[in-house]
Amino acid sequence: MTGMMSIQRALFVLIACLVFTGQAVAETDHWSAGSAAFAAGNYRAALDHFISARDEGVEGPAVHYNIAVSQFKLGQYDEAGNNFQLIANRFPQMEGLAEYNLGLVANRQGRRDDAALHFLRAYKASDDEKIQVLASNRIRELEPEVRTVSRWSSALGIRAGNDDNIALSDEAGVPVGTTTESPMVDAFASVIGPRSGRDGLRFRGSAYVIKYADADEFDQSELLAGGFYEWRRRNWRAELGAHATTSTLGGDAFDRKVGADARIVRYFGDNNVLDLRYAYDDVSEGDSVFAGIAGSRQRIDARYRWYRQTHRVQLRYVVETNDRRDPSVSPARSAVIVDYRYRPLQGLGYEAGVQLRDSEYADIATPRDEDLVTLFGTLSYAFSNDWSVLFDFRQSDNESTDPAYAYDRLQFTLGAMKIF
Repeated sequence: MTGMMSIQRALFVLIACLVFTGQAVAETDHWSAGSAAFAAGNYRAALDHFISARDEGVEGPAVHYNIAVSQFKLGQYDEAGNNFQLIANRFPQMEGLAEYNLGLVANRQGRRDDAALHFLRAYKASDDEKIQVLASNRIRELEPEVRTVSRWSSALGIRAGNDDNIALSDEAGVPVGTTTESPMVDAFASVIGPRSGRDGLRFRGSAYVIKYADADEFDQSELLAGGFYEWRRRNWRAELGAHATTSTLGGDAFDRKVGADARIVRYFGDNNVLDLRYAYDDVSEGDSVFAGIAGSRQRIDARYRWYRQTHRVQLRYVVETNDRRDPSVSPARSAVIVDYRYRPLQGLGYEAGVQLRDSEYADIATPRDEDLVTLFGTLSYAFSNDWSVLFDFRQSDNESTDPAYAYDRLQFTLGAMKIF
């Protein structure tokens, strides 16, 4: 099967999918002109018109798809891949078709392993026999040339930087000769999978460690393992899972958590996502010196995300309640976070935002309220093979009704991350 025949068949499948799901495209002059130019083989003009149609407000997967196909025809494979990935992320009902076309892009670029992975995802994610036949044929063609594909996803990162207030305390109250500032290095790893279809049981795990050069009593680590069952139905996604974590502080066992969590995600059109999460943790101490942290924690996390190509705006509201043995580590908290991100799949990107958090310690001998304001930002550069270099900064100002708990904090790090 040639690349040209594959694209033609994929275009036919798109038309069938749009008719089946009832998707409609607003008629505009640019849309009509783009369709005519594409039919005439003038893909440069078609691309310009489809982009203009999108910018004028034409919505739905079809406009993104036609932009991507035009880019593919022009040999703009990275750009085409970005738009097919956008469709896979935002339109669950189109995931199979988008993954199939991501396979075509990877195959054209000579990335045989990636192509096989995308074709397998297309087969598993789609209910359409046409896509399944196309994908299985492509997998058979590639079988002699590729290894067995993995359906696991993972990430690995490492950073180094400085934290000027590790203890989160008012520097005026720190004893002479004691430092709360230190260079630091941290590292993390995460894994999730396997994914074999729209629904299924997934494993998830992560590890995190942070080391302070001048204050090893604040060194921390955490290890998490768990699993969840995921359902996907058109514009809905749901997860139900369980997890366990263990952590250390200053080299000593700090806490153990066993919990359950639930998540519901609703996609509205191609630009809006509502994400609701709930988690409950039963907490026990590690070393007896930390006995006061034993108890429970509940957390509700509501997020609204708006996308536009490589741009994202996120509004987030978090509520946390704690019922611990020691009321001084048992705050009731709420936070509002707003951030904007521009992060293309490759190239320079940035993210900036603000967090406003309120904490109430109502059950201690002298009740207090705290108001934390945090400004944060990230500069990133993404390059080939899913590597990114990142510079992060975070400036915090905590006001408290008890001056002993008021503090400022500045953190900055430089690091690298790899997505597998």
